[in-house]
Amino acid sequence: MAKFRLTLVGLVALAAAFVIVESPTSGTAEQFEPSLDSARDDEGELVRDNCRAHGKKVEPLICFYGDKDSRNKVVLFGDSHALQWGPALIPLARKRGWRLITVIRAGCPIANVVAESHCARWRGIALRRIEDLQPRHILIATSIGNRYRLKYQGRNLSRKASEPQLRRGMVRTIRRLKRIESLVDDGSAITLIRDQVPAPFVPADCLKANRGRASRCSFRKRRRYGPGFDWLAAKRTGIGPTVDPSLALCGEEWCSPTEGKILKYRDSDHITATYARGLSDWFDQRLGIR
Repeated sequence: MAKFRLTLVGLVALAAAFVIVESPTSGTAEQFEPSLDSARDDEGELVRDNCRAHGKKVEPLICFYGDKDSRNKVVLFGDSHALQWGPALIPLARKRGWRLITVIRAGCPIANVVAESHCARWRGIALRRIEDLQPRHILIATSIGNRYRLKYQGRNLSRKASEPQLRRGMVRTIRRLKRIESLVDDGSAITLIRDQVPAPFVPADCLKANRGRASRCSFRKRRRYGPGFDWLAAKRTGIGPTVDPSLALCGEEWCSPTEGKILKYRDSDHITATYARGLSDWFDQRLGIR
């Protein structure tokens, strides 16, 4: 009889443990790094150091990292989809002895297109500053998502209808950069960091709803607007190499929002600073800037 009671107690304890594991608890959010509750704020050094112009400010906020005396000046130029790679590139600048210079503005295209007046003014000033810097290398990155819907002859265009203008505008920007005196003789001096595949939802919210089960929050590896105006412009202007972070973020057909306990996505279309730092060596192998 005593043996039976012991067995019954053991079964009850096992069942209780199962319920605890399978039930959503406050610990689900904290099992990831950054936590699911703090993911949106995991933006990295460039935000912390106020290196991101935004709002209606037109004056570029230029920041410097790495070896301040180095003649190997590397410029990171773009919108918030360039800013997200700062945490990966800053350690690389220190390792390789670059002078990393960031020229970033959130929410404005670096493609030379008709946009809000403050975006166009910022872009014009930023390009002149980059020309004055005479860098050895330029890394460009831009969102290709829904945010860039343009106007044509006073008519609001859909994002799909904006694609040809964005492609032509990106070509104009790259060609201007190629004419910088310090770059003109080096065909590999401008590198596109291609925009990553976005999630169709906020991964942190999905993981909360699914008790941290990453398999339930995976999504198709698909860019909504084809290969993207960034890649098509790079191909047309002959710059290279192109670095595609989706090769690290995703498998052949699917993208996972996590790698082990590391949360990859800060929101639906930005990478966490925590995950980006882990890609520093990955970028080093593909950029080849020495």
